[in-house]
Amino acid sequence: MKNIDGKFSIDGDRIVKTSNGEPIPEDEPVFLLRARDRLAIPLLEIYNQLSIVDGCNDYHFAALNKSIAQFAQFARLNPGKMKQPSVTRGL
Repeated sequence: MKNIDGKFSIDGDRIVKTSNGEPIPEDEPVFLLRARDRLAIPLLEIYNQLSIVDGCNDYHFAALNKSIAQFAQFARLNPGKMKQPSVTRGL
């Protein structure tokens, strides 16, 4: 399995919950953020605030904080790779 974010992995051609291997159903939409998206960190920080309001658990915050730190490190180390979302129009 290839780890995506600590909570989810890729197993073959499916995205699965890492902790139990349960696949995400084919009919369930998934939204992916890349670290090179210059709006990703602000969006994750807003999601963090919403998670606080919603009373999410420590497991959620540990994974979210790790992702925010990884995205921030990528941005610091790779400023030339940062892009506006969809600027390449899929090319």
